Amino acid sequence: MYKVLIASFLYEIRSIKNSWYKFSLITFLPLVSFVLIISIFYQGVVRDMPITVVDNDKSSISAKLISNIQSSSTIDIKKMSLSLRDAMALVKRGEVYGVVVIPQHFYKDMLLQKQPKVTVMLNTQYILIGKILSAALTSTVMQSSPEIEYVKGGDFISPIQMQITPFFNTYQNYFLFLVSALLPAIWQIFIVVATLVSFGSMFKANEEKEFFKDGFIEVSIIGKLLPYTLSYLFLGIGYLLYMYQFLSWELQGSFIITIFGMFLTVVAYQGIALLFFVTGFDYARSLSLGAVYTAPAFAFLGVTFPIFNMNSFALFWRDMLPISHFVELQISQANYGLGFTLELQKLLILFSFWIIFVPVFYMFKRRLQR
Repeated sequence: MYKVLIASFLYEIRSIKNSWYKFSLITFLPLVSFVLIISIFYQGVVRDMPITVVDNDKSSISAKLISNIQSSSTIDIKKMSLSLRDAMALVKRGEVYGVVVIPQHFYKDMLLQKQPKVTVMLNTQYILIGKILSAALTSTVMQSSPEIEYVKGGDFISPIQMQITPFFNTYQNYFLFLVSALLPAIWQIFIVVATLVSFGSMFKANEEKEFFKDGFIEVSIIGKLLPYTLSYLFLGIGYLLYMYQFLSWELQGSFIITIFGMFLTVVAYQGIALLFFVTGFDYARSLSLGAVYTAPAFAFLGVTFPIFNMNSFALFWRDMLPISHFVELQISQANYGLGFTLELQKLLILFSFWIIFVPVFYMFKRRLQR
Protein backbone atom coordinates (compact mmCIF):
# COMPACT_ATOMS: atom_id res chain seq x y z
CA MET A 1 0.00 0.00 0.00
CA TYR A 2 2.81 2.39 0.88
CA LYS A 3 4.55 1.60 -2.42
CA VAL A 4 1.33 2.34 -4.30
CA LEU A 5 1.05 5.70 -2.54
CA ILE A 6 4.64 6.65 -3.43
CA ALA A 7 4.25 5.41 -7.01
CA SER A 8 1.09 7.44 -7.63
CA PHE A 9 2.67 10.50 -5.99
CA LEU A 10 5.75 10.25 -8.24
CA TYR A 11 3.52 9.61 -11.25
CA GLU A 12 1.77 12.92 -10.67
CA ILE A 13 5.04 14.75 -10.03
CA ARG A 14 6.30 13.56 -13.44
CA SER A 15 2.99 14.56 -15.01
CA ILE A 16 3.29 18.07 -13.55
CA LYS A 17 6.89 18.36 -14.81
CA ASN A 18 5.75 17.40 -18.32
CA SER A 19 2.75 19.72 -18.40
CA TRP A 20 3.27 23.50 -18.30
CA TYR A 21 -0.46 23.92 -17.64
CA LYS A 22 -0.47 21.75 -14.50
CA PHE A 23 2.74 23.36 -13.31
CA SER A 24 1.36 26.87 -13.82
CA LEU A 25 -1.83 25.98 -11.92
CA ILE A 26 0.16 25.34 -8.74
CA THR A 27 2.77 28.07 -9.15
CA PHE A 28 2.59 30.88 -11.68
CA LEU A 29 -1.16 31.47 -12.14
CA PRO A 30 -2.19 31.64 -8.45
CA LEU A 31 0.83 33.80 -7.61
CA VAL A 32 0.02 36.23 -10.43
CA SER A 33 -3.61 36.36 -9.25
CA PHE A 34 -2.52 37.04 -5.67
CA VAL A 35 -0.11 39.79 -6.76
CA LEU A 36 -2.80 41.37 -8.94
CA ILE A 37 -5.32 41.49 -6.08
CA ILE A 38 -2.72 42.81 -3.64
CA SER A 39 -1.58 45.53 -6.07
CA ILE A 40 -5.16 46.67 -6.73
CA PHE A 41 -6.03 47.12 -3.05
CA TYR A 42 -2.56 47.88 -1.70
CA GLN A 43 -3.33 51.52 -0.87
CA GLY A 44 -5.95 50.26 1.55
CA VAL A 45 -7.52 53.57 2.53
CA VAL A 46 -9.75 55.41 0.06
CA ARG A 47 -8.48 58.95 -0.62
CA ASP A 48 -9.14 62.01 -2.79
CA MET A 49 -12.58 61.05 -4.10
CA PRO A 50 -13.68 63.84 -6.48
CA ILE A 51 -16.72 65.99 -5.74
CA THR A 52 -17.92 69.41 -6.85
CA VAL A 53 -19.29 72.31 -4.79
CA VAL A 54 -21.96 74.85 -5.73
CA ASP A 55 -21.45 77.91 -3.51
CA ASN A 56 -24.56 80.09 -3.79
CA ASP A 57 -23.58 82.23 -0.79
CA LYS A 58 -19.95 83.16 -1.54
CA SER A 59 -19.37 84.42 1.99
CA SER A 60 -16.42 84.01 4.31
CA ILE A 61 -18.32 81.32 6.23
CA SER A 62 -19.10 79.29 3.09
CA ALA A 63 -15.46 79.64 2.06
CA LYS A 64 -14.43 78.31 5.48
CA LEU A 65 -16.75 75.34 5.11
CA ILE A 66 -15.36 74.58 1.64
CA SER A 67 -11.84 74.79 3.01
CA ASN A 68 -12.70 72.30 5.77
CA ILE A 69 -14.22 69.88 3.24
CA GLN A 70 -11.13 70.13 1.04
CA SER A 71 -8.88 69.42 4.04
CA SER A 72 -10.41 65.93 4.41
CA SER A 73 -8.05 63.27 3.04
CA THR A 74 -11.04 61.33 1.70
CA ILE A 75 -12.41 64.19 -0.41
CA ASP A 76 -11.02 66.19 -3.31
CA ILE A 77 -13.02 69.19 -4.57
CA LYS A 78 -12.25 68.76 -8.22
CA LYS A 79 -14.26 71.73 -9.48
CA MET A 80 -16.35 74.62 -8.27
CA SER A 81 -19.62 74.68 -10.24
CA LEU A 82 -21.60 77.81 -11.02
CA SER A 83 -24.97 76.05 -10.89
CA LEU A 84 -26.59 72.79 -9.88
CA ARG A 85 -27.14 71.97 -13.56
CA ASP A 86 -23.40 72.20 -14.24
CA ALA A 87 -22.68 70.06 -11.18
CA MET A 88 -25.11 67.34 -12.25
CA ALA A 89 -23.54 67.29 -15.70
CA LEU A 90 -20.20 66.46 -14.05
CA VAL A 91 -21.85 63.63 -12.12
CA LYS A 92 -23.44 62.18 -15.26
CA ARG A 93 -20.10 62.29 -17.09
CA GLY A 94 -18.51 60.37 -14.20
CA GLU A 95 -16.05 63.15 -13.36
CA VAL A 96 -17.26 63.50 -9.77
CA TYR A 97 -19.13 61.29 -7.32
CA GLY A 98 -21.04 63.94 -5.40
CA VAL A 99 -22.30 67.52 -5.19
CA VAL A 100 -22.33 69.83 -2.16
CA VAL A 101 -24.73 72.77 -2.45
CA ILE A 102 -24.35 75.72 -0.08
CA PRO A 103 -27.60 77.73 -0.16
CA GLN A 104 -28.03 81.46 -0.65
CA HIS A 105 -28.03 83.56 2.51
CA PHE A 106 -26.14 80.78 4.30
CA TYR A 107 -24.17 83.24 6.45
CA LYS A 108 -27.17 85.48 7.04
CA ASP A 109 -29.40 82.57 8.11
CA MET A 110 -26.73 81.37 10.51
CA LEU A 111 -26.57 84.80 12.13
CA LEU A 112 -30.35 84.69 12.47
CA GLN A 113 -30.11 81.14 13.91
CA LYS A 114 -32.37 79.72 11.19
CA GLN A 115 -30.20 76.59 10.86
CA PRO A 116 -29.57 76.63 7.11
CA LYS A 117 -29.13 73.27 5.40
CA VAL A 118 -26.16 72.25 3.31
CA THR A 119 -27.43 69.84 0.62
CA VAL A 120 -25.25 66.86 -0.29
CA MET A 121 -26.09 64.71 -3.33
CA LEU A 122 -24.12 61.50 -3.91
CA ASN A 123 -23.96 58.94 -6.69
CA THR A 124 -25.10 55.89 -4.72
CA GLN A 125 -24.95 53.67 -7.79
CA TYR A 126 -21.50 52.96 -6.33
CA ILE A 127 -22.69 51.89 -2.89
CA LEU A 128 -19.28 51.77 -1.22
CA ILE A 129 -18.19 55.13 -2.63
CA GLY A 130 -21.49 56.73 -1.62
CA LYS A 131 -21.18 55.37 1.91
CA ILE A 132 -17.60 56.57 2.34
CA LEU A 133 -18.36 60.06 0.98
CA SER A 134 -21.48 60.34 3.12
CA ALA A 135 -19.52 59.51 6.28
CA ALA A 136 -16.65 61.86 5.36
CA LEU A 137 -18.92 64.81 4.50
CA THR A 138 -21.10 64.29 7.57
CA SER A 139 -18.03 64.22 9.80
CA THR A 140 -16.51 67.29 8.15
CA VAL A 141 -19.69 69.39 8.35
CA MET A 142 -20.27 68.36 12.00
CA GLN A 143 -16.70 69.30 12.90
CA SER A 144 -17.11 72.64 11.11
CA SER A 145 -20.20 73.62 13.12
CA PRO A 146 -18.41 74.66 16.33
CA GLU A 147 -15.83 76.58 14.31
CA ILE A 148 -18.52 78.48 12.40
CA GLU A 149 -20.40 79.19 15.63
CA TYR A 150 -17.19 80.60 17.09
CA VAL A 151 -16.64 82.81 14.00
CA LYS A 152 -20.09 84.35 14.35
CA GLY A 153 -19.57 84.89 18.07
CA GLY A 154 -22.14 82.46 19.43
CA ASP A 155 -21.88 79.78 22.04
CA PHE A 156 -21.94 76.24 20.65
CA ILE A 157 -22.98 73.62 23.14
CA SER A 158 -23.48 70.00 22.08
CA PRO A 159 -25.87 68.20 24.47
CA ILE A 160 -24.43 64.75 23.60
CA GLN A 161 -20.80 63.86 23.13
CA MET A 162 -20.12 60.71 21.12
CA GLN A 163 -16.89 58.78 20.73
CA ILE A 164 -16.73 56.08 18.05
CA THR A 165 -13.97 53.48 18.43
CA PRO A 166 -13.69 50.93 15.61
CA PHE A 167 -12.91 47.33 16.55
CA PHE A 168 -10.40 45.03 14.79
CA ASN A 169 -9.78 47.31 11.76
CA THR A 170 -8.83 50.51 13.52
CA TYR A 171 -7.81 52.45 10.42
CA GLN A 172 -10.72 51.10 8.33
CA ASN A 173 -8.23 49.69 5.88
CA TYR A 174 -9.85 48.06 2.85
CA PHE A 175 -6.75 46.02 2.12
CA LEU A 176 -7.16 44.10 5.37
CA PHE A 177 -10.93 43.95 4.93
CA LEU A 178 -11.10 42.75 1.29
CA VAL A 179 -7.81 41.04 0.48
CA SER A 180 -8.01 38.68 3.47
CA ALA A 181 -11.21 37.27 1.90
CA LEU A 182 -10.39 37.69 -1.80
CA LEU A 183 -7.19 35.64 -1.67
CA PRO A 184 -8.91 32.54 -0.19
CA ALA A 185 -11.77 32.97 -2.69
CA ILE A 186 -9.30 32.82 -5.59
CA TRP A 187 -7.26 30.08 -3.91
CA GLN A 188 -10.24 27.68 -3.75
CA ILE A 189 -10.92 28.13 -7.48
CA PHE A 190 -7.40 26.94 -8.34
CA ILE A 191 -7.71 23.93 -6.01
CA VAL A 192 -10.83 22.70 -7.82
CA VAL A 193 -9.49 23.42 -11.31
CA ALA A 194 -6.13 21.74 -10.67
CA THR A 195 -7.82 18.61 -9.27
CA LEU A 196 -10.14 18.37 -12.27
CA VAL A 197 -7.29 18.92 -14.72
CA SER A 198 -5.22 16.22 -13.03
CA PHE A 199 -7.85 13.48 -13.26
CA GLY A 200 -9.65 14.77 -16.35
CA SER A 201 -6.53 14.82 -18.50
CA MET A 202 -5.64 11.29 -17.37
CA PHE A 203 -9.04 9.89 -18.37
CA LYS A 204 -9.02 11.92 -21.58
CA ALA A 205 -5.73 10.25 -22.55
CA ASN A 206 -7.11 6.81 -21.52
CA GLU A 207 -4.30 6.31 -18.98
CA GLU A 208 -6.52 5.36 -16.05
CA LYS A 209 -6.09 1.58 -16.44
CA GLU A 210 -2.32 1.92 -16.37
CA PHE A 211 -2.45 4.25 -13.38
CA PHE A 212 -4.75 2.02 -11.29
CA LYS A 213 -3.18 -1.31 -12.35
CA ASP A 214 -1.82 -2.11 -8.87
CA GLY A 215 -5.23 -1.92 -7.21
CA PHE A 216 -5.65 0.07 -3.98
CA ILE A 217 -7.74 2.66 -5.84
CA GLU A 218 -8.24 4.84 -2.75
CA VAL A 219 -4.49 4.96 -2.05
CA SER A 220 -3.71 5.77 -5.69
CA ILE A 221 -6.19 8.66 -5.66
CA ILE A 222 -4.71 10.05 -2.45
CA GLY A 223 -1.19 9.80 -3.87
CA LYS A 224 -2.25 11.58 -7.05
CA LEU A 225 -3.89 14.37 -5.04
CA LEU A 226 -0.98 14.78 -2.64
CA PRO A 227 1.26 17.06 -4.79
CA TYR A 228 -1.64 19.49 -5.20
CA THR A 229 -2.58 19.26 -1.51
CA LEU A 230 0.94 20.25 -0.50
CA SER A 231 1.26 22.94 -3.18
CA TYR A 232 -1.95 24.74 -2.26
CA LEU A 233 -1.29 24.35 1.45
CA PHE A 234 2.08 26.09 0.99
CA LEU A 235 0.45 28.79 -1.16
CA GLY A 236 -2.12 29.38 1.58
CA ILE A 237 0.57 29.54 4.26
CA GLY A 238 2.41 32.00 2.02
CA TYR A 239 -0.44 34.49 1.87
CA LEU A 240 -1.01 34.12 5.63
CA LEU A 241 2.64 34.92 6.33
CA TYR A 242 2.51 37.86 3.91
CA MET A 243 -0.52 39.39 5.60
CA TYR A 244 0.25 38.67 9.24
CA GLN A 245 4.05 38.73 9.29
CA PHE A 246 5.37 40.80 6.37
CA LEU A 247 2.68 43.50 6.74
CA SER A 248 3.00 43.41 10.54
CA TRP A 249 -0.72 42.83 11.09
CA GLU A 250 -0.79 40.81 14.24
CA LEU A 251 -2.60 37.48 14.19
CA GLN A 252 -4.35 37.44 17.55
CA GLY A 253 -4.85 33.69 17.55
CA SER A 254 -2.89 30.64 16.47
CA PHE A 255 -1.17 30.01 13.15
CA ILE A 256 -1.38 26.27 13.84
CA ILE A 257 -5.20 26.31 14.10
CA THR A 258 -5.48 28.46 10.97
CA ILE A 259 -3.11 26.24 8.95
CA PHE A 260 -4.90 23.09 10.14
CA GLY A 261 -8.20 24.59 8.97
CA MET A 262 -6.48 25.45 5.69
CA PHE A 263 -5.39 21.82 5.24
CA LEU A 264 -8.95 20.59 5.91
CA THR A 265 -10.23 23.10 3.34
CA VAL A 266 -7.80 22.02 0.61
CA VAL A 267 -8.77 18.34 0.96
CA ALA A 268 -12.47 19.24 1.16
CA TYR A 269 -12.30 21.06 -2.17
CA GLN A 270 -10.36 18.21 -3.76
CA GLY A 271 -13.15 15.84 -2.73
CA ILE A 272 -15.80 18.19 -4.13
CA ALA A 273 -13.90 18.50 -7.41
CA LEU A 274 -13.70 14.70 -7.75
CA LEU A 275 -17.41 14.46 -6.97
CA PHE A 276 -18.10 16.74 -9.94
CA PHE A 277 -15.88 14.55 -12.08
CA VAL A 278 -17.37 11.17 -11.15
CA THR A 279 -20.95 12.30 -11.91
CA GLY A 280 -20.25 11.46 -15.53
CA PHE A 281 -16.47 11.25 -15.87
CA ASP A 282 -16.85 14.13 -18.31
CA TYR A 283 -13.81 16.42 -18.22
CA ALA A 284 -15.42 19.51 -19.79
CA ARG A 285 -18.66 19.20 -17.85
CA SER A 286 -16.88 18.81 -14.53
CA LEU A 287 -14.86 21.98 -15.20
CA SER A 288 -18.10 23.86 -15.87
CA LEU A 289 -19.61 22.56 -12.62
CA GLY A 290 -16.46 23.56 -10.75
CA ALA A 291 -16.62 27.09 -12.17
CA VAL A 292 -20.30 27.49 -11.24
CA TYR A 293 -19.60 26.25 -7.73
CA THR A 294 -16.46 28.24 -6.92
CA ALA A 295 -16.61 31.50 -8.92
CA PRO A 296 -19.43 33.24 -6.95
CA ALA A 297 -18.09 32.11 -3.56
CA PHE A 298 -16.78 35.53 -2.52
CA ALA A 299 -20.32 36.97 -2.48
CA PHE A 300 -21.42 34.36 0.08
CA LEU A 301 -18.55 34.72 2.56
CA GLY A 302 -20.41 37.29 4.66
CA VAL A 303 -17.56 39.80 4.36
CA THR A 304 -19.09 42.34 1.98
CA PHE A 305 -22.76 41.42 2.51
CA PRO A 306 -23.91 40.55 6.05
CA ILE A 307 -24.91 36.96 6.75
CA PHE A 308 -27.92 38.07 8.78
CA ASN A 309 -29.51 39.67 5.70
CA MET A 310 -29.09 36.62 3.45
CA ASN A 311 -32.18 34.59 2.55
CA SER A 312 -32.52 30.86 3.18
CA PHE A 313 -31.09 29.77 -0.17
CA ALA A 314 -28.07 32.07 0.18
CA LEU A 315 -27.39 30.70 3.67
CA PHE A 316 -27.74 27.14 2.38
CA TRP A 317 -25.33 27.82 -0.49
CA ARG A 318 -22.91 29.47 1.91
CA ASP A 319 -22.95 26.40 4.16
CA MET A 320 -22.11 24.23 1.14
CA LEU A 321 -18.89 26.18 0.54
CA PRO A 322 -15.90 25.06 2.65
CA ILE A 323 -14.24 28.42 2.03
CA SER A 324 -16.98 30.27 3.92
CA HIS A 325 -16.22 28.21 7.05
CA PHE A 326 -12.48 28.66 6.59
CA VAL A 327 -12.73 32.45 6.18
CA GLU A 328 -14.85 32.55 9.33
CA LEU A 329 -12.09 30.59 11.08
CA GLN A 330 -9.40 32.87 9.66
CA ILE A 331 -11.21 36.03 10.79
CA SER A 332 -11.84 34.67 14.27
CA GLN A 333 -8.16 33.73 14.64
CA ALA A 334 -6.84 36.97 13.13
CA ASN A 335 -9.11 39.34 15.05
CA TYR A 336 -10.50 37.58 18.11
CA GLY A 337 -7.83 35.00 18.98
CA LEU A 338 -10.33 32.25 19.88
CA GLY A 339 -9.01 29.07 21.45
CA PHE A 340 -9.11 25.58 19.94
CA THR A 341 -12.27 24.50 21.78
CA LEU A 342 -14.20 27.50 20.46
CA GLU A 343 -12.97 26.79 16.92
CA LEU A 344 -13.70 23.07 17.11
CA GLN A 345 -17.14 23.43 15.50
CA LYS A 346 -15.71 25.15 12.41
CA LEU A 347 -12.95 22.55 12.11
CA LEU A 348 -15.46 19.70 12.40
CA ILE A 349 -17.62 21.25 9.69
CA LEU A 350 -14.60 21.45 7.38
CA PHE A 351 -13.68 17.86 8.23
CA SER A 352 -17.25 16.70 7.52
CA PHE A 353 -16.75 17.59 3.84
CA TRP A 354 -14.26 14.72 3.66
CA ILE A 355 -17.18 12.26 3.69
CA ILE A 356 -17.54 13.14 0.00
CA PHE A 357 -14.63 10.78 -0.69
CA VAL A 358 -16.84 7.78 0.17
CA PRO A 359 -19.05 8.07 -2.95
CA VAL A 360 -16.04 9.27 -4.97
CA PHE A 361 -14.04 6.10 -4.23
CA TYR A 362 -17.10 3.97 -4.93
CA MET A 363 -17.71 5.61 -8.32
CA PHE A 364 -14.07 5.21 -9.32
CA LYS A 365 -14.23 1.49 -8.48
CA ARG A 366 -17.37 1.02 -10.53
CA ARG A 367 -15.88 2.88 -13.47
CA LEU A 368 -12.69 0.79 -13.46
CA GLN A 369 -14.59 -2.48 -13.06
CA ARG A 370 -16.48 -1.74 -16.27
